[in-house]
Amino acid sequence: MAILGIGILLAMNFFLSSRQGDEKFLKPITQKINQVEAEFDLDYIEVLMRNRPDEPFTFANLNLDSNHSYYLFDESGELIYWSDFTHVPDFENIRTQENQRILEDRAGIYFTKVRRFNRNERSYWLVHTFPLYHNREIQNEYLQSGFNKSVFGNDMLVLSPERRTNFVDVQGQKGEYLFSIDFEQGYQAIGQTNNVPLMVFFFSLLFLILISGYDFVKTIWKKGQKFIATFYATLILFSIRGFMLFFGFPQDYFDFNLFDSSRYASSLLNPSLGDLMLNMICLIVPFSMVLAILLGKSFTQRFQNFSLKYKRWHFFVLAYLVSTVLLVGFFSLYINILSNAQWDLNILSIPSFDYFKGISLLMVFLGSAGYLLFSIIALSLVLENQPFSKGYALKVLVLFSLPIVIGLSIINWIYLLVYLTHLIFLISIISFELHKNIFRLGLNTFLTFFFGCLISAIVTGIAAHQVYLERQIQSKLRFANQQLVENDVMAEFFLSDIMNRISEDIFIKNALTDPLQSKEPIERKIRRIHMTNYFDQYALRIRVFNPSGDNVLQRNDEEKLQDLRVNYVKSDYITSVKDLYFLKGTEEIGSNQYFAFIPLYRDDVFLGTVFLELNQIRVLPGSVFPKLLMDQNYQASLNDRNYDFAIYQDGELQYGVGVFNYRASDLYNSLENNSLFTTGIYKKQYHHLGVQNEEKVVIVSSPIYSVYYILADISLFFLFYILLTLLSMVIYALLKGLKNFNFNYATKLQMYLNFAFFFPILIISAIILGLLANSYQDELHRQYFQKATLVKDNLSAMMEKQSAGVVDRDDFFEEVNNLAGTANIEINVFDNSGYLLISSQPNIFDKRIVTRRINPRAISELVEFQNNLTLLEENIGQLNYKAVYSAIRSSDGQSIQAIISIPFFESESELDVLIADVLSNILNIFVLVFIIFLFVSYFVSKNLTFPFKLLTQKLKATDLENNEPMFWPSKDEIGLLVNEYNNMLYKLEASKNVLASTEKETAWREMAKQVAHEIKNPLTPMKLTLQHLLRLQAEGKLDDPQKLKKPVETLITQVDTLSDIATSFSTFAKMPLPKNEQMDIREVVKGTLELFKNRERGMLTFEDFTEDMPLYVMGDDQLFGRVISNLIINGIQAVDGRKKPIVDVYLRTLGGQVLLEIKDNGKGIPESLKDKIFIPNFSTKSEGSGLGLAIAKRGVETAGGKIWFETKEGVGTSFYLAFDLVKGQIAD
Repeated sequence: MAILGIGILLAMNFFLSSRQGDEKFLKPITQKINQVEAEFDLDYIEVLMRNRPDEPFTFANLNLDSNHSYYLFDESGELIYWSDFTHVPDFENIRTQENQRILEDRAGIYFTKVRRFNRNERSYWLVHTFPLYHNREIQNEYLQSGFNKSVFGNDMLVLSPERRTNFVDVQGQKGEYLFSIDFEQGYQAIGQTNNVPLMVFFFSLLFLILISGYDFVKTIWKKGQKFIATFYATLILFSIRGFMLFFGFPQDYFDFNLFDSSRYASSLLNPSLGDLMLNMICLIVPFSMVLAILLGKSFTQRFQNFSLKYKRWHFFVLAYLVSTVLLVGFFSLYINILSNAQWDLNILSIPSFDYFKGISLLMVFLGSAGYLLFSIIALSLVLENQPFSKGYALKVLVLFSLPIVIGLSIINWIYLLVYLTHLIFLISIISFELHKNIFRLGLNTFLTFFFGCLISAIVTGIAAHQVYLERQIQSKLRFANQQLVENDVMAEFFLSDIMNRISEDIFIKNALTDPLQSKEPIERKIRRIHMTNYFDQYALRIRVFNPSGDNVLQRNDEEKLQDLRVNYVKSDYITSVKDLYFLKGTEEIGSNQYFAFIPLYRDDVFLGTVFLELNQIRVLPGSVFPKLLMDQNYQASLNDRNYDFAIYQDGELQYGVGVFNYRASDLYNSLENNSLFTTGIYKKQYHHLGVQNEEKVVIVSSPIYSVYYILADISLFFLFYILLTLLSMVIYALLKGLKNFNFNYATKLQMYLNFAFFFPILIISAIILGLLANSYQDELHRQYFQKATLVKDNLSAMMEKQSAGVVDRDDFFEEVNNLAGTANIEINVFDNSGYLLISSQPNIFDKRIVTRRINPRAISELVEFQNNLTLLEENIGQLNYKAVYSAIRSSDGQSIQAIISIPFFESESELDVLIADVLSNILNIFVLVFIIFLFVSYFVSKNLTFPFKLLTQKLKATDLENNEPMFWPSKDEIGLLVNEYNNMLYKLEASKNVLASTEKETAWREMAKQVAHEIKNPLTPMKLTLQHLLRLQAEGKLDDPQKLKKPVETLITQVDTLSDIATSFSTFAKMPLPKNEQMDIREVVKGTLELFKNRERGMLTFEDFTEDMPLYVMGDDQLFGRVISNLIINGIQAVDGRKKPIVDVYLRTLGGQVLLEIKDNGKGIPESLKDKIFIPNFSTKSEGSGLGLAIAKRGVETAGGKIWFETKEGVGTSFYLAFDLVKGQIAD
């Protein structure tokens, strides 16, 4: 009912949820805005305190760690200082809206506070801004448009700088009006749920269900109905999860990234990583209950009895099949997470490690734990207490695995490696009996789990490589298809519209025909207005020609319009768009190119031609800059990998691009290989994938994934699994109670040695990683400075020539582009006041991603502090990077002519790669040394504990017979202990002699006492009989035969009794030493039972639960026969005469032993007599000497066996005989 209540509750909220009150939405926004306004005030006070009234403003004093962006204008509107170079507000908007708190421009909507103050008799404007809404021309992984998520929960609202009907007002700290908001349907406040009371009620109900369900399941479990309890627990948990998934809980109720489907989504059952985690938790509970059931003695016994009905190899195959299915599940879990997530789980992702990756690794660990534990338990059920040799189990495993190995070797070598790893794991379980080491804390337990962690790490590492290969294949397929496409249909569609709009642009026509107007605005308008974001993947060059064919943008350009027409206006290059031509990229010319000739007319008068040249960009691996400029709608078409590739046509190489030598290789012989076009092939340390169309074949190549990185991935997973395993074992020990675990000396020594190694090497590795990371970072910075110095030296000379009039601005711009292309960097040149002069990538400024202002800290470092170079950390949206600034000084070195800015957008990723390389080295070395040390410490602990084991064996074997002294070569602590042991033996020998003499006396006394007691019993009736005869003699009645007969018979009976007593004691005293020979216990039992086959009294049954094979034990077959016979006779005699005696005999094997049970239906043994059963001369019967069970116990224990009994009064008694099987004689 409670679960149904959750469903009804969620359904009510799902279907009947109403809009929350505006006041509830308004409150957190008002609090945030008031906090921002208070921080504005703090920043203003800090500005005034750091800049004295009698001193001019300096960037050094204005560069403070402000809470928000602020700007300083003078009275004329000139910008004096800006704290944020990504956005600068327009002063005209500030002047006209001085009293308003909302500033709206092309970059977005800002909450502002404007102050006017005086310094040095001059007025200044201080403007603080806080973004409420970002309006980006480009949206991608770094730049996002929308309302500020720290203020507003989502975008379902409308802002207004003025009061409007149905809008709510946001007020300042003093109650003044700031701006208004209209909350639309579906708005959700930040950090709040849709309905707080509903959520409180939901969680209360959920906890009630869990507590009630726990008590209910626990009660059923304690009653012994464990499978039913597991079923109900599973039903409760899965019902709750079903309601949560159906109603979208909690992702529709909480703003929590863990349940964000955009980060991970694999199916309806796992719409987010948080849902996957909840599903795994729900699976852990029933699986843990199943684990407890499988480990229970009752289930194990039932399984053993059930397995006797079928062939043993059936269960081996079933266990291997279950383990293999678990392997597939574990392997698929990792593939599923990586295939549907936005992150990687390998050594390269560690520098950017976050909680998403941590939870993903935890899920993988839980999967590996299930695979390992249930595989071991499955084999444990089959191997435990069975008389099979390891060779039989391994033989079945080989026959089971052979077809799988053959099939996988044909299908996929990755899967083959995974199964071979799994095969090694199974072989190790069988060969080293690892199933005996789990669920107890000891040395072998740690080694078993460490080995399991290594196996899981290898499987996970191979899975990581499989994910890498799949992503490589997908990326290469996209790359190859782009190479096969002759033209970009989308680009041609956009260019057709762009060419029409340019040809009709009045501004461009007027600028071209006006001889006094600069022609640069023509290029600027085409780039800013007409070109769409799609062409961010193209490098654009614009040239404008007058009617005579001269370039009016670059006057020194010798290439005329006619030359361009001759080169590109050809039938081979024609496209479906008029005046647009396409040139396919080749090895000589590089990437694909488009050329557009746009004629301009006014009233049928030819004005000139605009020429567009577009070269498709080939992005270097990890390059951020083109992605920063490209909208997310078009990034899918961007070549984001630096692949080598070759074009084959009709089996012949047309051209190849990249490092790989396609001409010297024999790849043309592989064009008929189907693997080339499916999974790819490996040749000359490269992976090659082919894609073909009707005429051409494109082969895309990349270096193979280094084995070094694969080993690093395995080392990373191994270390992570070890830490989680140790944590799990600690939690298990705490739950069970540390007092219940007794560690032996070897285990403690092994743990001390491992911890003594593990933690120091871990600390040392962390220190080395930090030092090397800092060293690499310094080296990276040195390279940045080196590039900046090189650029500065070249541009300094060029700037001197420009100042002298030798070169013009276009030459300087060309030099900047040449240097940027040669060094593969972006170069920005600012004047000494921080305004942009030239950029090698003007798109970042044209698209208003950043302003044309320099980072203000560069001004303070270079201009005010007179440094030559400085390195600053900057960010654009979500992109963090580093930039080097260098000052270009005049020839005399006194003044700064310009400032060079070189942003290294890949700096963060470059450092991550270096850190990953260092971490790979450390992890590989660490894990290798750890495994070696694990083995070394194992043998060291064995060697150190050997004397103690030897002493233990000697002490166990110490008796009053033959005791040999020990020898220890050294006089260390062990030597002293051995010496004391030998002294103890000498003392024991002396004590033995005294004890032997004393025991002989005591034994003879006890024997004499017992004999006297036994003899006295018949002597009394004999004495009375003789006295009776004397009375008869005195009376003269001895002649009467009738009166003599009875006394004489009594005397004869008592004499026979004395004879039996003498015979029994003689037998006990003279009982020969039993033989110790190999015999088949089954044959001994059957032979003994034959003696009772024709017995009239009682019924004897025999059931054999063992396999049809000899059961060899060591002992005396005659002695064992007498023992079994005696127990059967005792069982028959234990039954009252009114009830028919029934004796059942069972033969079983259990834990490497043969177990014989002899069960009767007698009256049982009273509790008070249980401890006396095996004492000599004790008997519950009126006849007999009471030596039978004593002789049986002595004979069984002499043969190394055990004898015990279980009894219940009124029901019967079972005697058990257990003997060790001779392992070397067990047949397969």
